[in-house]
Amino acid sequence: MAACYDEAYYGTDRKKFFSAAEAAVAFLTRRKWKRLEPLLAPGGPLLDIGCGRGTLLRVARSHGVEAFGVERPSPVGHALPDVFERPLRDCAFPDGHFQLVVLWHVLEHLPHPAETLGEVHRILRPGGWLSLAVPNFGGAQSRASGARWFHRDLPRHLWHFRGPALERLLQGKGFRVARRGTFSLEYDGFGTLQSWMNRAFRDDNGLYAVLQGESGFSVPTRLARLTAAAALALPALGSALWDAARGQGGTLTLTAQKPSAG
Repeated sequence: MAACYDEAYYGTDRKKFFSAAEAAVAFLTRRKWKRLEPLLAPGGPLLDIGCGRGTLLRVARSHGVEAFGVERPSPVGHALPDVFERPLRDCAFPDGHFQLVVLWHVLEHLPHPAETLGEVHRILRPGGWLSLAVPNFGGAQSRASGARWFHRDLPRHLWHFRGPALERLLQGKGFRVARRGTFSLEYDGFGTLQSWMNRAFRDDNGLYAVLQGESGFSVPTRLARLTAAAALALPALGSALWDAARGQGGTLTLTAQKPSAG
């Protein structure tokens, strides 16, 4: 699997997309932070499992939060301190150490998701929180796109989840689900757009590859992808919002708590 997480996956020099897209990622990360911050006692600590390039860690630390990350070893290295390049179970965090654990679009990558959730429960404080997001296998985007679904992402995605099954998994590990939703501004508009284009162009996430700056596309092909994306962006966002309003959005987002003693 290491070959599936190469330099292109993390981005050259810690940049994954061209500048405008990187600015959008930074904006969306700050927006997500505003929703996470109320879950933290002053100062944290926070653990971001699958922290990627460390965008959330940087924002959390800029707000004075003690923040740690877990990520698989990267061919380009990790620029931030306190990022553990090993499986969660091998990090040996103390019992009840963290106030908040973040698992955004990570659980589907892991060979043993139930084991990971059990370990998260162990390292959370009583009353602590888990913020979890995964692609919604039971959503309208997945059902309509089938094998052309952007978030199918083989071979990196080892599992896919429907809402009821994921909630049962969390409850079985001792969590209480406090909030649930099926929308992510960061993922769902683009996921709908790329899934539409996968079906129209019969290629594999070509727009995403163009935005990453991959060199295997001719200039006319790049222009065709970008022109189509510009025309379809607002309808795709509208479709994603409509799916979410019906509880059929492209991302399962759950906030779950480790109950306090008693």
